[in-house]
Amino acid sequence: MSEQEIKVDIELLKKDVTTMSALLSKFDTTIDKMQEIASSLSRMVSLQEQRLETQEKTTSEMQSILEMRRQEQQNNIKDVYNRINTVNKELTDKIEDTENKILEEIKKLREELSKKDEGIGSRLGTIETWKYGIAAIVTFLLFLIANNAINIGKLFD
Repeated sequence: MSEQEIKVDIELLKKDVTTMSALLSKFDTTIDKMQEIASSLSRMVSLQEQRLETQEKTTSEMQSILEMRRQEQQNNIKDVYNRINTVNKELTDKIEDTENKILEEIKKLREELSKKDEGIGSRLGTIETWKYGIAAIVTFLLFLIANNAINIGKLFD
């Protein structure tokens, strides 16, 4: 190998070292930037984890509140059904009591009417007996007058 070739090789090596040095410098810059990005990503992940934890707590609280409201709603519905059943039973009982009272009053009225009918019937029977008795007497008197058995002129003088 000649001196010239060695110089060329050295120059080539220098050039390669310069290029490598520039590349290494760029790698250092890239590594620094990647470290910054990794750090930023780490902070972002940390913030996202905090947000997720906050969201999970909020979601859990909301679920417990919803469950509590659902239980309250179910209890309210049960209370309403119980009240409806109670009112229905009370109304049914009152209606039955009213029906029984009305039926008792109707029976009393029937009894009173039948007693009055019996009283009126016996009075009518007595009146009819008197009527027929008086009619018989009047008929007998008219018969006597018609047969001149009684002188009417003497009776009024």
